Amino acid sequence: MECLNCGAPILENGHCSECGMNYKLLAKAYNTSNYYYNMGLDRAGVRDLTGAIDALNLALKYNKQNINARNLLGLIYYEMGETVLGLTHWVVSSNYLPDEDNIAHRYIKEVQADSEKLEEANQLAKQFNQALMHAKQGTKDLAFIQLKRILSGYPHFVKGYLLLALLYMDNGNPDKAKKALKRVLRIDKNNTLAVKYLSEMGVASKDIIGIKESSGRIDVDSAYSDEDQYKSDLETFVQKGLENIDNPDLSVGSYKEINHNKFNLLYVSVGLILGILTFWLLILPTKLNSTKQENRDIQLSYSEEISEKNVVISDLESKITDLEKQLKEKEKEKSKNAKEEKDSKESFEVIKDNIPNTAYSALCEEAAKAIEAKEYEKAINMCNVALQIKEGEEAYYSLGKAYLGNQNEEKAKAAFISLKDNYPDSSHVSEISDYLSE
Repeated sequence: MECLNCGAPILENGHCSECGMNYKLLAKAYNTSNYYYNMGLDRAGVRDLTGAIDALNLALKYNKQNINARNLLGLIYYEMGETVLGLTHWVVSSNYLPDEDNIAHRYIKEVQADSEKLEEANQLAKQFNQALMHAKQGTKDLAFIQLKRILSGYPHFVKGYLLLALLYMDNGNPDKAKKALKRVLRIDKNNTLAVKYLSEMGVASKDIIGIKESSGRIDVDSAYSDEDQYKSDLETFVQKGLENIDNPDLSVGSYKEINHNKFNLLYVSVGLILGILTFWLLILPTKLNSTKQENRDIQLSYSEEISEKNVVISDLESKITDLEKQLKEKEKEKSKNAKEEKDSKESFEVIKDNIPNTAYSALCEEAAKAIEAKEYEKAINMCNVALQIKEGEEAYYSLGKAYLGNQNEEKAKAAFISLKDNYPDSSHVSEISDYLSE
């Protein structure tokens, strides 16, 4: 029987000969881990992703090397838009089981093969943190814009929908909040936060069940969009202004025909001069100032766009430099690991031939010391382990003496007979011959 933890043989007392673990307790923990893995698998099959995560975390608590549980947990996080968390569990899984049969290697290769996917996952975390910061600072307009940009590219991002629902609830739009929460329940059937938000909005339990059932008809692979886009106060103000322009109030007072014959040339000339002065002194400067302001606004807008693009270019250049450095470090590390592996194999070949004799001798010496200290059980265990490594006269001799000390004459006699049969020329034969003749 081999230890489930390290693969070493199990002793008669039920403990591992190397790590000392109790085999029964270890087997119980592994069985419990598999039980929770099967529970998580069942919950994932019905899209209860939150329940599946809880069950799989328990499975890993009992056995952190449960490869199937760790790989499934990574898939669930990836499904919920948490690419980084998913990759983390797959990398840990591949380290525990480097064999190519481990499906985590395929998942990692597929993600790494698409460099844009990794960059998008990195940007997703940054954009969500920005949206969260805008929401905390009270700039809801920017938070809405950022979240909708995220969800248009990542329709499975559960955290984004939950934050969007909170913003709609705070903004007094329960219908839009329910729509966002429906998407969450379509992805994760029993998401506790989504159910909690619905309850806080005053939705009854039976209505929540109805929302869950109706959410099953939503296509979560399509980009998220609202039928009525959120409008800021500025947008509302501009819209009302446009409506007033399209529908101006054209009502006028009573009209009376003017008798132009009363005017003479003097009045006409004065009026013409006043009109010209008004144009030059009032209207024209206003027009010029307005034009200059428009030009300044355009220049400022272009300057801001150029600045933003320069920042993006600088970020991309720095990321390229970092990736090149990482690639060089990986290559150096790979060559170093190959050399270390070669040296380790050579050292192992040298040590491998000397381990049995060294371990046997050490166990026989320790057994003799235990007999002198009257620790007969310890001596018996050491002799048995030594005989598993190889048979020898010293091991049989010490085993017989230990059994004599433990008052087990039958097993002592059997050990001495094995010594006499296998090693008739041993110096110990004369010592035990009197005992065997009895």
